[in-house]
Amino acid sequence: MTENQTSYSSYEQEEEINLVSLMFTVLHRYRLVLAATLICAVVLGAGMGVHTAMSDSVSEDAQASYDTAMADYRKKQANYEAAVRQYDLDIASNEKSQRDTEYSIQNAQEYAENSVLNSLDPYNVWVARADLYVTTNYQIMPGSSYQNPDRTVSVLSAYASLLSNSVTLSEVAEEFGMKERYLRELVTVKSDPDTRLLSITVMSGNETTANSILDAMLDHINSLKENITASVGSHTISTIARNSCSTISTDLRDTKKANSDQLISMQDQLSNLKISRDQLDEQFEATKQEWEAISEPVLETVKLSTTVAKYGLIGALVGFVLACGIVFVQFLAQGKVYSAKELRDTCRLSILGVLTTPAAKKIGKLDRKIRKAEGRPDGSREEEMLRLTAATIATRTPDAKNLLVTGDLPIEQLNGLADALARSEALAGRKVTAAGSVLTCASTVPEAHAADAIILAADCACSRYELVNDQNEQLHQLGKTILGCIVYE
Repeated sequence: MTENQTSYSSYEQEEEINLVSLMFTVLHRYRLVLAATLICAVVLGAGMGVHTAMSDSVSEDAQASYDTAMADYRKKQANYEAAVRQYDLDIASNEKSQRDTEYSIQNAQEYAENSVLNSLDPYNVWVARADLYVTTNYQIMPGSSYQNPDRTVSVLSAYASLLSNSVTLSEVAEEFGMKERYLRELVTVKSDPDTRLLSITVMSGNETTANSILDAMLDHINSLKENITASVGSHTISTIARNSCSTISTDLRDTKKANSDQLISMQDQLSNLKISRDQLDEQFEATKQEWEAISEPVLETVKLSTTVAKYGLIGALVGFVLACGIVFVQFLAQGKVYSAKELRDTCRLSILGVLTTPAAKKIGKLDRKIRKAEGRPDGSREEEMLRLTAATIATRTPDAKNLLVTGDLPIEQLNGLADALARSEALAGRKVTAAGSVLTCASTVPEAHAADAIILAADCACSRYELVNDQNEQLHQLGKTILGCIVYE
């Protein structure tokens, strides 16, 4: 190899960095990376934890700000609780008002549907009336200091009371298939003590019904007379006038209008109550959302656990970066041979074979997986690779009888490689010897001079590109050309 070639190879090595090689180099040093990561995490996290524990975790400004915020929070909390209580009261009142209004509407609708009076046409009302005269044959005794009492007024009152009570009206109402409450609106009983007249007035939608009800009321007078006579006094009652006619009742018209207006008013009131209920719900929901958006103030203290975790994570990141940086610097500074392929490309040497480095036979399962991902040999085909390497050497040097294996490997490893090649069938009858690096071992120089072919050995565990180039150059100056290189990966 010429001087120019050597310089070019060194320059190429310095300028080009294989990122894949760098990544796997870092993976191989995972113990260092993990150790540095854990140590930095523990040191930085524990250190900042101790510092936090020893320092004042709450400043006066933070405490004052917290007290102000907490006072405002409690004021808003009290306002919200008062709003909740008021909302409950308003809802209860609203619901009670709705129930009462609905009950009133139901009664008004029932009355409008069932009341006989309400069904009458105020411009065509039939009125049947009977006037009855009551006398007790009372006489004043002339010259007597004691006079019998006049019971005429009492008799009139008794008739008016008994004809208007529920018993009488219920019996009459039953005869006409209506309720007593609705009949009471049609029948009016009045007594006049001055004229001693008892008047019974009946309203209806037609003349026949009005007279029939009046007849029923008059029939009850006969049944009541005996009772009143026994309890009040003897008397005589007789009908002095009876008539029926059609008339216009402005009172009935006004009453019907008032009832209709009242029903509409109650329905409007119910609608307003429902709207008011919706507004109460909306207002309270807005108040509730506003309250839920408020969070209780937290005193901003430095939490020891948070500090340790945060700085522990930072320390782990620093340790990881630091360890990767160390591996990266070592990768560049040491310039170790990474693989047979890169040795071939960098040093322009032919690769005779690739064997498993002795150090790889003692590694654990994780390291084996990393090596497998790299594509490095796992030692399972070591014997076959030795035979292939020996056959390659024999083919390239058919006339060479004296073969020299040299390199910057330990002499024991070189001797083992030379013996393995010598035992191979392809190199049978040839002399295969081993010698140390031509750069460090003086006895190698005459051995190299006497050898017919020189085989260079390199191990990724210890060999460097620079030393491989130097050995190649030194042997070239001795007038020897390296047949190729056997690489331990």
